[in-house]
Amino acid sequence: MYSVFLPRYTIGIDAFDAFCEIPYHTCALYYGQHAWEASERKVLAALKSAGIRILDQGVYGHEATIENAEMIIASAGAQEADCLIALGGGKCIDTVKYAGCKMNKPVYTCASIASTCAAVTRISIMYHEDHSFREITQLKQPPEHCYIDTEIISEAPVKYLWAGIGDTMAKHVESAFSARGDELDFPSELGIKIGDLCFYGMLEYGAQAYEDATTHEVTPALEKAIQNIVISTGSVSVSVSSKYNSALAHALFYGLTVRPSIERDHLHGEVVSYGTLVQLMMDDQKEMLKQAYTFNKAIQLPVKLSDLDLDVNSDLSDILKTAEENQELEHVPYPVTADRIYKAMKQLEAYRIEEA
Repeated sequence: MYSVFLPRYTIGIDAFDAFCEIPYHTCALYYGQHAWEASERKVLAALKSAGIRILDQGVYGHEATIENAEMIIASAGAQEADCLIALGGGKCIDTVKYAGCKMNKPVYTCASIASTCAAVTRISIMYHEDHSFREITQLKQPPEHCYIDTEIISEAPVKYLWAGIGDTMAKHVESAFSARGDELDFPSELGIKIGDLCFYGMLEYGAQAYEDATTHEVTPALEKAIQNIVISTGSVSVSVSSKYNSALAHALFYGLTVRPSIERDHLHGEVVSYGTLVQLMMDDQKEMLKQAYTFNKAIQLPVKLSDLDLDVNSDLSDILKTAEENQELEHVPYPVTADRIYKAMKQLEAYRIEEA
């Protein structure tokens, strides 16, 4: 027996008006500071209109840590509230999801940026307080509902959508790789089919969406990209077996986070997009590599390690060891070793698309 929780979401410039459908009367509301500054007026008005009283609210912290989740859990307001609401990016949302799971309380999410699928998934990616990766926690269920205000997202710094595009394209590359050769159950097959949208959809309209986001316009291309980043990627995550959810692109990201400059100076999806190219190179996926490399160049996502301010010829043993040992490589079609990863990284540095 298994249960599948596909994302439930509301999208539009008036998405928060759907708070009236939340079947609770009290909430505890946690957010990122910038997200709150961008959304406060709309969120408070929508909660008031829906008759939902806020028993506790505040900034969740500055990192997705168990310590920050425990502060929420210890809050008297959160303990009394019927539900938790998370407003912000992936780290805020993952923190509140973790707390909600531990408290056995329903969680509602409001994505203020389109950078990851955290707003609809049943995992929380947790870090240490020094920003290094800690663990991926499997939750009991995903959020009850996700609210996506396209106006707020269109006005956010474009770098978040840019990184989200990179993270989204990785989902198809990784899940199809991890599942290769296995006899799939229906949910996993469904998720991997949805994953096609994550890669090929972005090739089709991702560059246009990025251009539209630079002018802060809500256009059809931007709305499609937002849904691809949050919903398509999230649908893969909640459908496929957890062993197919990721592979080298994310394992290498977690490896790279051992260097403080990665978390300090670069975004998750930006780094993952580099890992996608490394995985395609390692796996000898020539056509997909050419497509992804060309796309990354077009919107200035990384195509080599130096784009992440690191030197491929320097000592990367700490990065490679951490990547090799990461849980995302526990189920892959062949051993992905540190040597194999490094070879692909070196090959990517020398890779060039021949002029037509």
